[in-house]
Amino acid sequence: MRMRKVVVLMELVRYTLMNKNTPVLSFEYDMQSHQAVRITDSRNVEAAPFGMVDRHGRVSKKELNYWWHHRAIPASRTQIKLLLENLKLESTLELAEKSFGLSLSDCYWLNDERDPKNWDVVNFFDNDFSDDLGFLTLGQDSAGSSLNAFDYGSVNFSSPNGTLGGDLLKKWKIVRGQRVLLKSGLGAFNQEPYNELAATELHRRLMEPGEFVPYWLFEDGRRVYSACANLLGPDEELIPAWDVIRGAKQPNNLSDLQFYVKRCTDVGLDGHVVMTKLAKMFAGDFVVANRDRHYRNFGIIRNVETLKVTRVAPVFDTGSCLWSDAEFLDVPADFLYMAKPFKMGGMRPEEQVKLFEGYFDWLDIEAIADYPETVRAVLGCSPNIPERRIATIVAEVKKRIDVLGHIAR
Repeated sequence: MRMRKVVVLMELVRYTLMNKNTPVLSFEYDMQSHQAVRITDSRNVEAAPFGMVDRHGRVSKKELNYWWHHRAIPASRTQIKLLLENLKLESTLELAEKSFGLSLSDCYWLNDERDPKNWDVVNFFDNDFSDDLGFLTLGQDSAGSSLNAFDYGSVNFSSPNGTLGGDLLKKWKIVRGQRVLLKSGLGAFNQEPYNELAATELHRRLMEPGEFVPYWLFEDGRRVYSACANLLGPDEELIPAWDVIRGAKQPNNLSDLQFYVKRCTDVGLDGHVVMTKLAKMFAGDFVVANRDRHYRNFGIIRNVETLKVTRVAPVFDTGSCLWSDAEFLDVPADFLYMAKPFKMGGMRPEEQVKLFEGYFDWLDIEAIADYPETVRAVLGCSPNIPERRIATIVAEVKKRIDVLGHIAR
């Protein structure tokens, strides 16, 4: 039998990866498979996303596609499959393509060589953006309208929400000229937004201004969200911890934590400062039982103009805490979780905090003695969280403060 040859046609466009107005490299991109197929020119690879350049100073097609694919909304996000069906799109990468891959976490974007643009014209730090995609990714607008009533054929895709990561429903919104990130909660309790506020009150007691991102509650339609301002200035980018260590060989004599700190010192940060700031973050995570601290929601900050790493990123994204994923909180197993960094497979939260022994000179345990009552007051603002549940959470927070005090002695 004669085999029939199948010809796959590619729809190629030429993009230039930009860092603000600095061209990094040019490549051919297949609009059908949503990936780079050939790098055609490399110009300023030192301005490429951190971790993309290999030790020989080159960028591979594989690394370029790795970066690009992780720029899209994850397919695991709630309701994203339905959204793509309604928009008649096959991949969340199409959402990123429609807005030049622009983000509010860095200054990278794709310049279409058929119709080249300028950073000053396209960026979302300075220019307004549509709320259409944000409405769709969050699920409800300020009028309380449902997704079913939305006109999907008229969507304006000019928005940083096409590159917004994470599984929780969220969106960027311009509020009185400020870029504000709104995040929804899960389930009947909608506890996560209140958790962010409770965590902020703890961070105020443990940290200096600038070491954490303050959150507040924001009502939009019929639901309450957590809200925070962008942690970056217009000339800054967030480098997640995963990108700090990815691609570098870890010496056998260094633990995961030691390796991360070494990578931070390699790019110019002070190791003692890094350890102290990590100690503050993980001490706070321990008190509120943050089960979702991972290598992509902490890191360092780099200036995109000088390409110098300037500081440790402030603490952000602490909403998955206070046992918000447990329905009843009536058996010991409901309070258990594995702390993710810095051990393969995770570790007990107490073990994680003990990694920072010797770096707790800053801790005044008396300053957080009244914190459990603050948790009670914050969670009590929610009409959806039962008083019995709040009382259980408060009691557990008290226990964790006592344990932290013993570890830090």
